Amino acid sequence: MYDAPGALPPVGFFDPLGLSEGKTDEEMRKIREAELKHGRLAMVASLGFLVQEKFNPLFDGKITGPAIYQFQQADELLSYFWLIVLFGVGVTEGQNIIVGWETKKGADVSTLRDDYVNGDLSFDPLNLKPEDPEEFDTMRTKELQNGRLAMLGIAGMVAQELVTGQTLF
Repeated sequence: MYDAPGALPPVGFFDPLGLSEGKTDEEMRKIREAELKHGRLAMVASLGFLVQEKFNPLFDGKITGPAIYQFQQADELLSYFWLIVLFGVGVTEGQNIIVGWETKKGADVSTLRDDYVNGDLSFDPLNLKPEDPEEFDTMRTKELQNGRLAMLGIAGMVAQELVTGQTLF
């Protein structure tokens, strides 16, 4: 796992707290799967924070103010808002379970399939996935790095809005 996509020079596999010590390859694949999900969600959240404070065509423009409070406003305007959100999450997670996970005989906990590539849910409507394995690993590394940056970025945006009570811009 130490040479997996996402490890870049000069630091290579970066684990200053030693959280990966003693972990099996299977456990590291689960951690990488979680990192990908969180990174993707953080990228969408970062974009959402930046866009929705200035451009919000839903709900006739009734949702305003700092982005951290806009979910609550949506819930007040549309009583089944959270059902829609949970349905979307459920569909995505269900697809991930179908494509990537299995329960091996005699095991108590599900594991990732041996042939499953972390994050690859066979959803590529724009046909962006490279055919060349080396180019695919490069793309995966870029996605991981952008996801890591987005996780830090969205944490900063949330912290700023909580401290100031104001929108980002």
